[in-house]
Amino acid sequence: MELREFYEYVAAAEVNSEHPLAKAIVDHAKKFKEEDEYVTWTEARDFISITGHGVKAIIGNKELVVGNKSLMLDTGIQIPEQALDLLLEAEEMAQTGILVAINREIFGLIVISDPLKPAAKEVISILKSMNVRSIMVTGDNWGTATAISREIGIDTIFAEAKPEDKVEKVKELQVLSYGTSVSFFNFISHIPLMLDFIRCLG
Repeated sequence: MELREFYEYVAAAEVNSEHPLAKAIVDHAKKFKEEDEYVTWTEARDFISITGHGVKAIIGNKELVVGNKSLMLDTGIQIPEQALDLLLEAEEMAQTGILVAINREIFGLIVISDPLKPAAKEVISILKSMNVRSIMVTGDNWGTATAISREIGIDTIFAEAKPEDKVEKVKELQVLSYGTSVSFFNFISHIPLMLDFIRCLG
């Protein structure tokens, strides 16, 4: 399968998702259709979005599962050692690895970098000088979250949190000894950068 065809399938599944990373993948896939006057994708059937994990869909005659490691394991899809190594490598560089399974076999890994906002490290430094404790609650995996927290100087992190988990964690922190005032900062750019390569496996 050529790269263009690969992205045709992945974009057809992800175009139905509202997640920023899904939108980044679709935008990247459009680069392979620049000669087309109108960019269209094959209609997905049986589309399911699993919050915090990824998506499932039938594209043509192929079953696609696109998402994180947890989604693959929950779906009963075995992840080869090579893919696990690449995921770990991505996490250590504060990048997000998205696995792509076609017909229940891992076919590729898309790596996306969520660039930090330029002022992130400075803001955390200022807060520390004011004796304000910074805590990061994120849906990112632990590897990526740890790398980001080290880069900007956050000591306490809660990773792999679903949206409802984030709300509960904030409520929990409010009743602990951290005070009743909680402010929210988004240190990640809303426009993820797609690394211009795909690691095809097998």
